[in-house]
Amino acid sequence: MDRLSAPGLLSSAGARARSRAALLCALTFALACGDSTDRDTEAATLPTGIDSSPSSSGTDSAGSEGPSTTAGGATEGTGGVTTSASATEPATSSGTAPLTTTDDSDASTSSTTQTTQTTDTTGNTGNTGLPDGCQQVDFVFAIDNSVSMEGEQAALTAAFPQFIDTIKNELPTDDYHIMVVDTDAETRCTPAACAGVPHETCEGKQGYACTADFTDCDTVRGAGVIQPAGAFASNQLCELYAGNRYIVQDEPNLVDAFTCVATVGTAGDPSERPMDALVESISPALVGPGGCNLDFLRDDAILVLTFISDDPNVEDLNSAQQAYDQIIAAKGGDTDSTVVLGLIPGETVGCPNGNKPNAGKHWEEFIGLFGERGIMGPVCDEDFNQFFQNAVDIIAETCTLNPPE
Repeated sequence: MDRLSAPGLLSSAGARARSRAALLCALTFALACGDSTDRDTEAATLPTGIDSSPSSSGTDSAGSEGPSTTAGGATEGTGGVTTSASATEPATSSGTAPLTTTDDSDASTSSTTQTTQTTDTTGNTGNTGLPDGCQQVDFVFAIDNSVSMEGEQAALTAAFPQFIDTIKNELPTDDYHIMVVDTDAETRCTPAACAGVPHETCEGKQGYACTADFTDCDTVRGAGVIQPAGAFASNQLCELYAGNRYIVQDEPNLVDAFTCVATVGTAGDPSERPMDALVESISPALVGPGGCNLDFLRDDAILVLTFISDDPNVEDLNSAQQAYDQIIAAKGGDTDSTVVLGLIPGETVGCPNGNKPNAGKHWEEFIGLFGERGIMGPVCDEDFNQFFQNAVDIIAETCTLNPPE
């Protein structure tokens, strides 16, 4: 602000007093209001690798496996991301979300807070401050339905409510597609098997697995499961909202719907192929016109693939690299928008198999191809809660920092 001055010399003491009073008033007004031109509040874009601190919302920062740039706390309902920084350091805010800076220039006085708006140069819309790609998430759960998987399925359905609640709190969207697939094409309870002496997991000729009406999609590997049958299965038709083979955002009871489809039972074929199931679940044949999973996969959605199996053998027909290549191709070549979570056996994750020292190695290789967005955990754990809570950090980072192009 320009210093006030009279147009000429003031010859009288009264005039000088009036001048000093005017100057004092102007200075007092300037100190009270502040001069934004003297502050370095222009938002600067943080280069890759610079860690920005999350706001004081209480949201934990992303785990060490993720990129060093940390997703800020998303406020439920608005999806805003606020990043706090000292006024003397560069600071950035995605999109149009307000940026709060603290003025530390005068240690003898309380901090002065100033809020600035940044210009949106990323094509974002609304006030979420997050890229459009973060507005949708597609989840696939490939669950081993072989005879040994009763406990693991129970652990998954027990962990899901807390997992999805945390996802809702940490991500700026509730637009989900959630699909469960099993690891075989047909179970042990085929019509031919039921006509003879069915396997014990079919629960007899009068069991649900042998008497229910199934559709063609029920016998396709990678098709969404909606009618689990056999021992320890839901043994019912899970009627999902909108008639899809996957759960959508308007599902009135998300947890109950997931529990129904995810309790796939233990009557599955003993040849478990979870990698193949993941690949086929998002293949053009299944998500395209006439496919069992029509419109499940969305181009602008983050994709989260989870598979759970205790099989120590290598049954998948696809190699780790082949499975990876097909998944990336399904996402249009985008290598940064997919997260893979694997609950697997093997010494690396603390589930050794004495007779199979290489148990889980092919799945470790597959997960490793996704880099920091590949997470593995022990399928032998009785509680999967911590595994999924840790995974939320990586999912949130992927959503916020690496949206699909």
